[in-house]
Parts: sequence; C-alpha cells; structure tokens
Amino acid sequence: MTKINKNIKDKIIRVAIYIRVSTEEQAKHGYSIESQKARLIEWANNHNYQIVDIYADEGKSARTKISNRKELLRLLDDIKSDKIDRIIIWRLDRWFRNVADYYRIQDLLDKYNVDWECSDEEFNTSTSNGRLYLNIKLSIAQNESDQTSDRIKFNFENMVRNKRPISGALPIGYKIEGEKQNKRVVKDPELAQMAIDMFDKFEETLSLRATTKYLHDNYPQRPILYERVKHMLKNSMYHGVYRGVEEYCEPYISKERHQKIIDLINKNHKSNTHSDHLFIFSGLIKCYCCDRRMSGSRALRNHADGTHIRYGTYKCCYHFLDCRCSNNHTVNEDKLEKWLISNFLIMLNDYVISVESVEEKQGTNRDINKIERLKDKLERLNELYLDGRITKEKYDNDYNATQTKIQELDSSDISIKKRNLEKYKKILKSNNALDLYNKLTRENKRLFWYEYIDHIVQDEEDPLNNWHVFFK
Repeated sequence: MTKINKNIKDKIIRVAIYIRVSTEEQAKHGYSIESQKARLIEWANNHNYQIVDIYADEGKSARTKISNRKELLRLLDDIKSDKIDRIIIWRLDRWFRNVADYYRIQDLLDKYNVDWECSDEEFNTSTSNGRLYLNIKLSIAQNESDQTSDRIKFNFENMVRNKRPISGALPIGYKIEGEKQNKRVVKDPELAQMAIDMFDKFEETLSLRATTKYLHDNYPQRPILYERVKHMLKNSMYHGVYRGVEEYCEPYISKERHQKIIDLINKNHKSNTHSDHLFIFSGLIKCYCCDRRMSGSRALRNHADGTHIRYGTYKCCYHFLDCRCSNNHTVNEDKLEKWLISNFLIMLNDYVISVESVEEKQGTNRDINKIERLKDKLERLNELYLDGRITKEKYDNDYNATQTKIQELDSSDISIKKRNLEKYKKILKSNNALDLYNKLTRENKRLFWYEYIDHIVQDEEDPLNNWHVFFK
C-alpha cells in the first residue's frame, strides 16, 4: 500500500474499487468480475471505507493500452475531480503488469494525493525496500505477460502457416468452416456477390462514398460503414493472402487487379494536412439530426470568369459517407463565421445574464464560497495535526464538525457548480475584440471560438442560415 497522503487515520476514507479481468483469465482461472467485486466490497466494509463507485474493465488484458481501459479512464477522471481518496484492488496484477504504465499512473495519483492498496497482497511504498519489492513484483508480472504474449504470437503464426483461422472476424464474403484443427476460411455463398459487387462498383465509380451507398442500398441486411469499405477493399485476403501466407484462402480477385484498386484508393483518397485546409470550427458543429460532430471538407466553387475558389464546408459523415443520417445539409464556413461575428456578443451577453440570474436565485455563489472555505479549513486542520500543533481531541472535534457542514451543503438541492463568467465579461467590456479577430491566423481564430463555445447546432427549421450556440 502506498503512503497515506491526505487522510488521517480513523477518518472515513472514500475508496474506488477497481476490477480487471481478461477473457482468458476468467475462463482459465475463474477470476470473474463478480468474485473480485465481492472480495473487495467485503474488504472495504471491514475497513470502514466509504465506497464511491466500482470500476470494472471486463475482457481487458494487462497489456491493453490505458486508453482502451474505459473504466480505468473513468476512475482517473473521478480522481481529478477529487471524489476519491484511495483505490483498492484485489492483486497488483489486476492494476498493472507494465512498469512504465504503473509509474505513469502513479505520478497522477501522487499529484492528487490518492493512494492504493491490495486486498490480497501487502505493499508498502513508503520505504526503499518496499519500493524495490514493488518493482520486482511488477517486473515479474510484466515478464510473465511478455512470455504469454510470445506464446500466443507463436501459436498464431503456426496457425496461419497451416492456413487455420485465428479470429472469427473476417471480411465480407468469407466464413469459417470445419471444427477444431480442421477449421478453414472459405467463401461465404450468401455474401459472395456482395464482395464481388464491392470491387466492381469501386472500379466503375472510383468513389468510396458511391461504393458505400451502393452496398447500403442493395444489401440493407448487412449495413456497412465507409471506413470499413475502405479497409476491406485493401484487404489482401481477397486475393488469397493473409499475413504473407500465399493461398491462405480462395481469392475473389487476382493479385494484379487488387493492387490496381489499392493504388487507386491511395491516389484518390489522400488525407490533406496542409495548413491552408485548417478548419476554424472543426469539432464544434453538431448535426441536429444524429448529434454527431460534423466534419470539415473543401468544396470547389466555379465562377463565370473561369476562376475557381475553394471554400470550407462541414457535413455529417454519418449521412454523406455511411448513409445513416437524414441530414444532407452542409454548413458553409464563411457564412457561419460572419453570422457568429454579427451575433456573438449579443448571445454572449444574454448567456451571462441568464447564468447570473439562475445563480442569484439558487444562492450558488454563496454556497460555493462557503464549501471552499470549509475545505480549506480541513486542509489547515490536517497540517496542524500532522505538525503536532493541536491535540487529537481538538482535531477530531473540529474535523467532524467541518465535515458535517460540507456534507449538509453537498446533499442540498442547490447546484454548487459555479460557472466562471469572468472571461465572458472581459470580452463583453472590450470595444475591439471582434475587430482584432479578423487579424488572427486561422489557427488562432479556431482557438478563439474554442475558448468560449462548447458546440454549435444547426437550426432544424433553417439549417443553412441559422444556428444555436452553446457556451462553455
């Protein structure tokens, strides 16, 4: 267990229960979510801990990237929000088996004064010997994980060499047939025509979007997304090769034809990363129909004098690429920018007035300040007690009284979330803020809107000319 940083003995400690189990471990050893959960709840109750929440990553191995362990990420967010004092886990390998990942997270825990402990293993990182033991334990766990990974990799390579499937996920047009050692990847007669049409349609149109729409219209029972069409068209399995193994399965097209299709995709669908294609409202505009973020793209406008001008637009890819949203309206970047400049200060002023009005009715400012002062008092009490400047009796009385007041305010119906309106008021007082905006680079223009706006939604009645702005 790491050293206790901010909680004093005999005080109620807010804990998070973290559970992780991989599919393989659950099948082989029975390390189920429920068994870990029961063990840790019992541990927390025996230690008089207050359980804040249970965070369970199921089907995640110890080697899974932190970014893919969603419950761990949720736990870290709650730590940053000061909801947790301690994390309890079953064993160290439920937490991490990677030394680098462990210390990366430990740095964050140290920053927010959060410690951790295991219910079935004893650790003490307050001493040099304890830290050495922890490093050895993590290194052994990482080595075991690496060896397991090497064994799995070797088995997979052997299966591929013997033309056996290693996964149930296959591109459209193929299926797995046979049992155990005799399993093979074969053509799926039910979807073979769909695979053939996919290649034929792309060669005919040279368009991923047109190909996706064709498949969506003609094979509605197997809806398919734009990005998946792109990946499947490049999949070497369609010409019979998998992971470099020739004749792995029966091909749909020749290797030469497949290479030509891949070259066409790479040539016609390059991602443009030039600075002049930076979109000012990228990530800010939401589709009024499906609520997804709209993507920026460049359109070409032809003028009567023969000149061509590129301009920015935003569109819902769920409609234009995946054919799953009914919003076929685009947003003209220039038009939206002019509309915002004309209406921004008016909308911002209305927003400030409305927030202040609500806060005045609820007494939010008063209660937030009171809670913050009480929390500061708790910190001072901790410091005084640790420094030996007050007795334990004095500390206990003051601590309990202060904690009770905080809980009373927290449990009231009054919202204690105060919006910081100072930056909004500052720009409202400025006489030339929007005049200076026109002199900014495109990157700085984007940063300007990101500072104040959370998102923008098209008006459903007039999606081309009117928008609703939601401030942060």
